[in-house]
Formats: sequence, C-alpha cells, structure tokens
Amino acid sequence: MKLLLSYKAQSITLLLLWIVAMVFSAEFILSQVMILLMAFAVFQLKIEGQRVRLQFREGLVDNLRKTFTNPVYLAVMIPFFVVLLTAFWSVDLDYTFERLRIKLPFLLLPFAFVSMPKFKEREVFVVLYFLVLVMFVACLYVGWNYLTHFDAVNEMIGKGKPMPTPSNHIRFSLMLGFAILAGAALYYRGFFLRYAWEKHLVAGITLFLFAFIHILSVRSGLLVLYLAILFLCMRYVYLTRRFAVGALVAFCLASLPVIAYQTIPSFKTKINYAHWDFMQYLQGKGANYSDSERLTSVEVGLKIGNQHPILGVGAGDLKKEVKKVYASEYRSIEKPKMPHNQFVSLYAGAGLFGLLVFLGGFFFPLFFQKNYLNPLFFAFHIMIFFSFMMENTIENNFGVSMYLLFLLIGLKFLSHQPEGIASFGAKNLAEAT
Repeated sequence: MKLLLSYKAQSITLLLLWIVAMVFSAEFILSQVMILLMAFAVFQLKIEGQRVRLQFREGLVDNLRKTFTNPVYLAVMIPFFVVLLTAFWSVDLDYTFERLRIKLPFLLLPFAFVSMPKFKEREVFVVLYFLVLVMFVACLYVGWNYLTHFDAVNEMIGKGKPMPTPSNHIRFSLMLGFAILAGAALYYRGFFLRYAWEKHLVAGITLFLFAFIHILSVRSGLLVLYLAILFLCMRYVYLTRRFAVGALVAFCLASLPVIAYQTIPSFKTKINYAHWDFMQYLQGKGANYSDSERLTSVEVGLKIGNQHPILGVGAGDLKKEVKKVYASEYRSIEKPKMPHNQFVSLYAGAGLFGLLVFLGGFFFPLFFQKNYLNPLFFAFHIMIFFSFMMENTIENNFGVSMYLLFLLIGLKFLSHQPEGIASFGAKNLAEAT
C-alpha cells in the first residue's frame, strides 16, 4: 500500500513505463505517462481514516515558482518558446499548432520533475538498469528477426532501408547508444539490485549491446556513440594525464569499424550502400535514394534559411516553404523531406536568432553548476548534439520524449548534489584525478 501511495514510487514507475513506451513505439502510452506525471504534480490523494479525497498537491505553488524562476528549467523550455515566437510571422497556423503540440513537453515536464521528491543515486541507477534490460530484450527480438530473415533483411539494407526495429530505427539506435553508456556506468559503479553477480550480468549485456549496435548498422546511433566515447576519453586523459590509455582507446575506436566491416554482413552492406548512394548524389543521380534525399533536404533548408537569415520563415511555414523549393528546383524528387538536420531546421524556421537562442538553451543545463563534470550527463549531451547534425531529433514525439527523459532525470538528480560533483555514473572529480 505504501508503495502504491508513495509519490516517488509512482514517479519512478511512470519513468520505467516511459522507457518501455519509447522503445516499443507505444505513442498512446507515452502520452498517458506524461499526462499522469503532470496530474501527480498537481493533485494528490489525501487519506484520512477510511476517507480518501483528491486535493491539490501540497507545495504546488512553491513548485510552480521553483520551476519558472530556475534558470536551468527556463533553458529547457526554450524550444517551445522559439516555436511560439515564430508564430507571430507564420501564416500556416495549423502546422504552427502542430509544432507547438510536439514541443509542449518542454514547457510542462520541467514542472512535473521539479514536483517529484529528490532522486537518490540508487534510484537513478534503477532507471538506467531498467533501460539496459529493456534494450537487451528489444535487441534480442530485433536480432532474432534478422537471423530468421537474414537474406531478406540484408537485401533491404542494400537498398537503403533499415533493419526492422520496434520503433523508429534512428531513435532506437540513439536509445541503444545511451543504454551502452549507461551500462558501462552501472558496471563502473558496481551497481546491483540484489545480488553481486548482477554486476557481471550488466557487463555482459553491455558488451552484447555494443556488438549489436554494429549489427543494427544505423549510422546515426553508431556515430554519436563513438563520438561520446571519444569525448569521454579526451576528458579522462585531461583529468588523469594517462595518455597511453587515451591512445589505446583511440586506436580501438579506429579499428573496430574496420573489424566490423570485415565480420558483420549488415554493417558491410550498409557501408557499401552509403558509399554508392553518396557517389550517386555527387553525380546528380540520387534523387530518390535515402542518403541523397537527406543531403538534398539539408540543401533545401539552407536555401530557405539563407533567404530569411535573421528570423527565418517561421516554424509554422517551414513545411510549406520546403514544398515550394522542391516543386521549383527538385521536381524529380517524388516526396519532399523536411531538413534532416535540427540546426538547419531551426535556421530555416527561426533564423540565426532562433538558432543561437536554442543553442544557449541546449548548453546551459550542461554548464549550470558545472554539470559537465558528470560523465554520463556530459556524454548524453554529446550524443544529442551530434544527432542534431544528422536528424531532426526533437521534431517528433519520440525524439522529444527521449531527450527530455534523460535530461530531466539528470537535472533532477544533479540539482541536489554539491556543485561540481560528478556523480550519476562515475566517481567524483577528486577520485578521478
């Protein structure tokens, strides 16, 4: 009974359900989770003897004040306000409201997390542990499907299509990349729920996930994972001056893709297709090939941004302007695509002003109270930042939910730690040095 009524237990349970909904593309459940988190932040059950009544949560006004006066949570809200601002010069109100709906969690969820009781390190690790286990189960499913349809899936990959995954393959690969880093952090900290042997289980699963992300062969997830590892290595070398360790990691990062190309059929097929597709693009023959379409979409976004460099065309009018450019300059392409680059989308929709404001909001939580000293929080930002260069990461519900879940969990935990302490998956700075 206590577990069911505990606000913290309710919150953590919903966060776990959030992870399952994201991994398995259950958008309805994902929406309900966010609604319940908001409802729990606003209301609570008051039990007096046999009487149960619904009332506003104690400290509601104080939680609202903390949310909207805390600079780090105001920074988190910036993507919503950037779209809202451009509504003043957007003509297509229907698409504007659609953009605002997708960005609404940036405005509301910080309040939900501020209202939660503070998270202890073990409770954060439980969420990360669950993420690792869920991704393990999902990858077993994806891997079994690949093995049972080996030739058909490889043929799909050879035509520029992704290996089937429970959710969007790009978002799935990003989740997988972060799960690998989370698993490494859990092992490093010696975390286990009940039995000490779980530490070895975590290590084994993490190695499996690292191998599987190469089998999955989604370049976005692979690239951001490698970059995160590289930046973490550079950070480690800077703190410890152990240059030999840094050189070894760099050598491994350079060697592993070569080994994967020689030993993993799906990886080799993906790389061969990417090379062929890029050559088609250079020759002007890649009108309807996947990679060429992405590069063309970025070109279109840059053209629109360069025509309206200060304030952009308005987030609500970006889709309409993209269709215009395709219709006039890229008639051979059957399906116009929005720019496959978060930064280019912002530049075209909100201009340099909106892009710079967005970047300020993105980096502020990382540098606020020296949160960059936290290795996992730092690595998460590296992964998301570089994903922005290849995808419209936060222009859909799943991308928004993935970004906000781990960002807000990290901020919730770090807000109660002494400034500059690098917990949440690594020893503190003093131990590191």
